[in-house]
Amino acid sequence: MKTRYRSGVSSGLVTLIVLVLLPCYALMIYLTLWIGLALLIIFTTLIADIFVNTRYTIDETTLWVQSGLLFRTRYDIDRITEIARTSSWESAPACSMNRIRLRFAKRQTLILSPHRQQAFIDHLLRINPRIIVKPPLSTSVKQV
Repeated sequence: MKTRYRSGVSSGLVTLIVLVLLPCYALMIYLTLWIGLALLIIFTTLIADIFVNTRYTIDETTLWVQSGLLFRTRYDIDRITEIARTSSWESAPACSMNRIRLRFAKRQTLILSPHRQQAFIDHLLRINPRIIVKPPLSTSVKQV
């Protein structure tokens, strides 16, 4: 059974993007750079698509991560070794600053921001109870 978790969205992150893009729009219109305006509209559409279509799907033992039209990848849940909070500004398929970092075997990491974060973590723990959850995260699933 597939369970889908949407990414949380930070209003601060959206505000920052809007504050950067609005002067660009104003400049393109003021200078009548219509090709530049068209490219900016395409760019804005791609950014909006990322905010609307970033989601994490758990399907049996696989975590699928999709962010917009261009990014889709899969991760084996059995390879997750640790979950911890992070405040990293790293580029990631996460539309919120309320983020968690998943560590995998072989030192790979993945930063996500599921809206229902505790339900997401609990779901991962039901599949792989060997995952270590670092404080201050809490969990309702008993760890081994």
